[in-house]
Amino acid sequence: MTRLLDARTSQNASYGNTISIPLPANTPVAIAELGLDVTGAGENMRVQLSGIAELSFPTTPPFDSVIAISIVRGTLDSPVAYALYSVSVSEANPNAVQVVTINASDYNVPLPPSNELVYTLYLFCTADATRIGIESFNAVAYSD
Repeated sequence: MTRLLDARTSQNASYGNTISIPLPANTPVAIAELGLDVTGAGENMRVQLSGIAELSFPTTPPFDSVIAISIVRGTLDSPVAYALYSVSVSEANPNAVQVVTINASDYNVPLPPSNELVYTLYLFCTADATRIGIESFNAVAYSD
């Protein structure tokens, strides 16, 4: 029978236009981190993850700009999930807000010795941008 181990949220900004944090071009930035207590986990541990972020641009970004959002188990490992977005630039609204989301599942997760399973949400853009909120990161751990 499936058991819920833990659920956490890292909420940096609940609403849009509530923060103004520079996101330098070509620099991955950790925007959220959370730790799940997986004490007593059984076999087949798995984690459901989701995240969202909103960006704006101080100037019209190049037409080939890309935004990446990724989830990493721990803080430095290879991504568990990775999503790329092309920046949508229109003549009518060249600095429109860009919303990026990610949903992922991490299966057969090894039990960490500390019983704390850490995930980090990273944001990256090929053009200078500003993080304006919403920023939210969610994780739920289960095992059999």
